[in-house]
Amino acid sequence: MPNPTTPPRNACTRRLWLATAAALLWPPGLRAGSDPAPLRLGTSTPGGGFAQYGEQLAERVNARAGRTLLVARPTRGTAENLGLLRSGGIDAGLVQGTVASEVLAQGAASGLRILWAMYPSPGMLAVPAASPHRRLEDLRGRRVVFGVRASGLVTLGRQVFDGIGMDIDRDVQAIYVDQAADSPRRVLEGQAEALWGAGEGWPGFMQLAGAPGGARFLGPQPSQIQGILRRHPLLRAMEVPAGTYAGIDTPLPTVGSVNLILARADLPLEQARSVVSLLEAASADVARRLPQAAFGTRASTLASAAVPELLHPAWRDAQ
Repeated sequence: MPNPTTPPRNACTRRLWLATAAALLWPPGLRAGSDPAPLRLGTSTPGGGFAQYGEQLAERVNARAGRTLLVARPTRGTAENLGLLRSGGIDAGLVQGTVASEVLAQGAASGLRILWAMYPSPGMLAVPAASPHRRLEDLRGRRVVFGVRASGLVTLGRQVFDGIGMDIDRDVQAIYVDQAADSPRRVLEGQAEALWGAGEGWPGFMQLAGAPGGARFLGPQPSQIQGILRRHPLLRAMEVPAGTYAGIDTPLPTVGSVNLILARADLPLEQARSVVSLLEAASADVARRLPQAAFGTRASTLASAAVPELLHPAWRDAQ
């Protein structure tokens, strides 16, 4: 007489089959018996757009993986992320688009490759809606918050103002902060007249646009854009859609770049493949929380590489 506590043979077989099938559905680097250390992702200071994106990305990727596969590490932004990548302090880092392009132009010597395309960052200046300033040039001699000195936003700001013949450290009273979260506060408390930033859903712009009185957004004049691009050809012409922030009632022409996640070229292939697979799987989840993240797809990542060799080897044969 069979033991009533022992499952029938066919039930045991079915459970074994299901467990085996489930294991085979995991990316290769995540199957049973493989437990690599979490990938360390450098982001930015708390309150910055990169920090917000990196935290959401890690949360959704780890939820998909069922364990901690990705750890978002606060940094001072693009410049520190590159230093940490080169020293081995992190495995991957969020890098502002034009800086990423300059690094990748070094080819194999950079030791870095594209792991994922993040989102575009069209540059803009926000002023209180009651401000008399209407053009970037109106801020000559005025106090403007550009953010954390080592961040990619500051690099973009330098390039845009340089393209219209202004040096932000000479022609503008540039204000730098230690934490990105301090940037909008400086304007709201009257310590500065404008806030430089970029992209959709950027926390500083969200705060300024939602404050009493609201905000107005400025980009370079359409007649200035070609001059900026000639001087800084790694930038791209972009347009911020109406309604991106309260205060943008018509499309706003400007320039910007596509931010990238760069990883060390020597990142173990199976670990990189696992992360890429889960980035794809989690992309819609992240976009539901951060609309700008909808840009990050397999297609946009492949398109971000001028030549296939700039992609991490995890993308090999993906074209």
